[in-house]
Amino acid sequence: MRKIIAFLTIFIFASYAYGEFSLIKLGIDNNNTVLVTGGIQGDEPGGFMSANLLARGYEIISGSLYVVPNLNMPSIIKKSRGINGDMNRKFDTLSDKDPEKDIVEQIKSLVLQPNITMLINLHDGSGFYRPKYINKMMNPNRWGNIAIIDQATLPNVIYGDLEVTANKVVKELNKHLLDPKHKYHLRNTHTAKGDKEMLKSLSYFAIKNGKAAYANEASKTLPVHERVYYHLIAVEEYLKLAGIEFKRKFELTPQGVKKALDEDLSVLVCGKFMFYSPKSRLGYIPLSNDGELEFDCDNALVALTKNKDEYNIHYGNKIVTRFTPQFFEYSNLINEIEIRIDEGEPKFVILGQKISAKNSFEIIKRDGVRTNIIGYGTTPVDESGIKISKDMIKSRFSMDKDESIYRVEFYEETDSKDKFIGMILVEFVK
Repeated sequence: MRKIIAFLTIFIFASYAYGEFSLIKLGIDNNNTVLVTGGIQGDEPGGFMSANLLARGYEIISGSLYVVPNLNMPSIIKKSRGINGDMNRKFDTLSDKDPEKDIVEQIKSLVLQPNITMLINLHDGSGFYRPKYINKMMNPNRWGNIAIIDQATLPNVIYGDLEVTANKVVKELNKHLLDPKHKYHLRNTHTAKGDKEMLKSLSYFAIKNGKAAYANEASKTLPVHERVYYHLIAVEEYLKLAGIEFKRKFELTPQGVKKALDEDLSVLVCGKFMFYSPKSRLGYIPLSNDGELEFDCDNALVALTKNKDEYNIHYGNKIVTRFTPQFFEYSNLINEIEIRIDEGEPKFVILGQKISAKNSFEIIKRDGVRTNIIGYGTTPVDESGIKISKDMIKSRFSMDKDESIYRVEFYEETDSKDKFIGMILVEFVK
């Protein structure tokens, strides 16, 4: 389970080969819980980036919200609609031999939880839907910028007046258009009347099981931050209609969304490691030699993959950085270290944090612990008790693109090989 202060994350594993999805719970569980999903198709970043920002950038004041940003993380990593076929066409019948059988069943179980009253699935579609043909990018065969329902009503179900609810969302979206051609429309697929593809979809699975379900599509023509802008306007309106109160930590404008997305990418916290606007390639990173990678990140769209002798850190569709590992036995000997920053008094710092220094820092010696300042020395000796300034560290060992952040690693000294305890980052600021 990931350690997140603002919300709870539960992992549901299918297998090592086919990954996981994350269920993030916001608010307090009750019998009126909205479930928002993204990433069921891995080549639709507007959908999964919106769900992830919803999970990380919102606070639920009243009500209950579940968010799954990464329904199909392996396909997200590969920028593929579906590395094992379209997952959104696997919710009717599915062979036991399908590699995604287990994870599809897990998703079904989640949707069927009694407290789930509404499902909102976020997608990116091509062009801009229009009821009548205008041109090749604006016609009835396009799926961009629409609200989708499977049927007009779902009798005797809470929020079952699907058409009325979706039209309210469309009306709200059209108050905030960035360009008139972005106009939203409602699209009723009338799935039960024989839409063979939609009969297999996640939303229709919910409908069949008495759950109100909606899909929101943003146009692939738009830059990702504008897709997210439209998706979040839609989600907020659905939440209001469901009586769920929330606070947002950023401004819901295209510029505010872009800034929030950039900030989310700039800091990655992964177990014993932290990355701030990391370089495209980093030096040796100490990983556990017990075969289990302790690399849990607090961001559902971050993943670690191996390519030969190198590891990649992914953020959604992007490879953020690459590194070569060094393998060590891990130790929990200490969880804090004493450090003097500039000319101040020594203070204790929890491992895994970033500290700032104007001119220098010095690690205070601790018995049984070896300090390794990456980029300072060339031999594995203890480098505590040394006043370190930026010009004493080789810039090519910096962690970030601005060459201002350096890592300080700590090891438990043993009779045989040292054990990795953890690290802090030191940022030299002007």
